[in-house]
Amino acid sequence: MRNWLVSLNAAVLFGVIALLTLMARLTFLDALYVPEFGAMLPENRPATIALTMLVYMVLSGCWVWSLLAAAQGSRAGLIGSLLFSLLTALGGGLFTLTALCPKGCAAWPVGNIVVWANLISGMAASLALIFQLIRRQSTGTQRKMSGEPA
Repeated sequence: MRNWLVSLNAAVLFGVIALLTLMARLTFLDALYVPEFGAMLPENRPATIALTMLVYMVLSGCWVWSLLAAAQGSRAGLIGSLLFSLLTALGGGLFTLTALCPKGCAAWPVGNIVVWANLISGMAASLALIFQLIRRQSTGTQRKMSGEPA
């Protein structure tokens, strides 16, 4: 079990969980129960709604690409996944808990659970991805020192 927790598969799985918790938060919790989102995207502004949807699709697509690349062992994929996971942990979780709704989030208790899930899953994914980057860096350094092809 310990070996699996420090594996590339675990890092990618934690990244997928972080993606899913952020999607749950943005598409269901924030869109349905946070009044500021409704005010920001009124029905009579279809261009704004379309642009917001496009940005969301592009960011989600980039995150999925980075997870797929990370699963193949790509350093760029690991870094991209790490950035998205940190965004989930720090923006979706920590910032929300400390600045946006410190006394509790919309749709209690589900709102609080989703925000805490953002923080925990984002941090777990970030730590696992950082570990993979360090591991790959040290493996590459050892190969260079021994003269093995990378």
